[in-house]
Amino acid sequence: MTDFVDGLYPYRHDSRTYRAIEDAPRSRAEVLDEVRRMATAEDAKGAAGRVSGSLYSGDHEHYAYLAEVFGQFAHANILQRDMYPSATKFEAEIIAMTIDLLHGDSGQGACGVITSGGSESLITALYTYREQAAGGRAVTRPNVVIPVTAHVALDKGAHWLGIEVRHAPLQPDYRADPAAMAALIDENTIALFGSAANYPHGLIDPIEELGELARSHGIGLHVDGCLGGFLLPWIEQLGYDVPRWDFRVRGVTSISADTHKYGYALKGTSTLLYSSPELRRHQYFTYPNWPGGLYLSPGFAGSRSGGLVASTWAAMVTTGADGYRAAAADIMSTAGKIRAGVDAIDGIEVIGDPTFLVAFQAAPDTSDDGPIDIYLVNDALIAAGWRLNSLQLPAALHFCVTRPNTAEGIAERFVDDLRSAVDYAKRNRGATAESGAMYGFGGTPGGDEAINGLMVAVLDAMHAVAPED
Repeated sequence: MTDFVDGLYPYRHDSRTYRAIEDAPRSRAEVLDEVRRMATAEDAKGAAGRVSGSLYSGDHEHYAYLAEVFGQFAHANILQRDMYPSATKFEAEIIAMTIDLLHGDSGQGACGVITSGGSESLITALYTYREQAAGGRAVTRPNVVIPVTAHVALDKGAHWLGIEVRHAPLQPDYRADPAAMAALIDENTIALFGSAANYPHGLIDPIEELGELARSHGIGLHVDGCLGGFLLPWIEQLGYDVPRWDFRVRGVTSISADTHKYGYALKGTSTLLYSSPELRRHQYFTYPNWPGGLYLSPGFAGSRSGGLVASTWAAMVTTGADGYRAAAADIMSTAGKIRAGVDAIDGIEVIGDPTFLVAFQAAPDTSDDGPIDIYLVNDALIAAGWRLNSLQLPAALHFCVTRPNTAEGIAERFVDDLRSAVDYAKRNRGATAESGAMYGFGGTPGGDEAINGLMVAVLDAMHAVAPED
C-alpha cells in the first residue's frame, strides 16, 4: 500500500514541492519545463498504445490544435452570454450535430445541453426525471430501475438526490433483463436506464425492449451512450450489426454521449439530449428572489470556461464524418483481432458479444485445478507494460480499444503478452494477486481484504498534502 500511495507523488523527489505560496514567483520558462517533463513521462505508456480506454484520440497534433482553440476562450466565462455570444453558437451546433448523429429530430423538439462529462450527464438526467415526476405525478419517494452494469455515477447521483436505486440482474448474455427490470417498477419509478454500451463489458442493452417497457408504464428511458455514443453510429455506417439504441427507438426520451471520448474533444465535455424541450425544462433551476439578481441555470455548473466548448466544436468539425468513420474502422479491426486472440487462449473467455470493448474472464474449469485468477493475469500484463481495466462481479478484465491501440502490431503484441499472462496465472494458482478491481486504476493493491478501508485510504492519499521527502 505504501508503494501505491508513493506512486501518486512521484515528482516530489525531483521537483519543488509547495506547501505555501512563496513570496518570489518562479519564472514561466522554469515552470513550463517542469510540467513538460511530467507530461512527457506520463504520456509514454499511452503513446505506446498499451492503455485501455482513457486516451481516445492519441494524436498530439490534434491535442495541440485543440489547445490553441481552447486558449482563445480559456478566460471566457460563458455564463455571461452577452459578453461571449460565440458560446451560444458553439453549444447549439454541438448539440445539433449530436442530435443528427443519434437520429433525433430537432424539428420535432429534440434538444440538449452540454455538461462537464458523463457523470454530470447521468446525474443531471436523474435530477430531470425526479423533477418531472414530482411535478407531474406528485412522486415524493422516487426510484429508478437500472441493470447492475449501469454506470455507478447513477448510484452516486441518486445518493445525492434522494432517489432509490433498484438494481436488476442481467440476462445470461450479460445484458439488461427487461423482465427483471419490469418486476422492480412501481408507482414511484421515475425512469429506466440502459446502456449503449455499458462500461464493464462493452455490451448494448436491449434498448428496444426497454423502450416498450418504459412506454407501457408511462415513464422515461434514458440511454447511457457516454461510452459508445460517438462510436456506435459510425460502426453501424460501416456495416457492422449494431442493434438500435438511439432516438429511432420508441420510448427513448433522453441520451447521454461524451464528446471527450470518441468525439475526440478535450476532457471535460459531454452531451445530454432530450426528446422534447418540455422534458429538458425540468433540468433548469430558477430563483427570482436573490439580492444578486434573477438567477437561472441550466445545470449544476455556474461559471464555465468557453475554451472547452470552443475546442469541442472544433474537434467535431475538423474530424468530420470521414475522419470518424476511418477511426471507427481501425478500432473495429483492432477489437476483432483482440477478441479472436482471447477466443484462442485456453483458460479465458469473452463476456457476451461485444463490439469495440472486449471484456474477458476466467473460463470455467471442472478439473481439480479450478479456474485461473484473472487478477494474476492482470499482474503479468502490468509487468509487461499494459494497463487494462479490472472488473468485479464477475472478476474480469476489459480492453476498451481506442485510436492509440490501432497502431500496427499493437493488437498482435497484446495477444502474445496475454497468452503469456494466462500461462503465468496457471503456474501460480493459489498465489495472491497484487492487483484488484478499482475503477479508475489499471492495477490496484489488495483484492477483497478490507476493501472499504482501502478505498478510503486511496481517496485520502489522492487529496492529501504531498508527503515529506
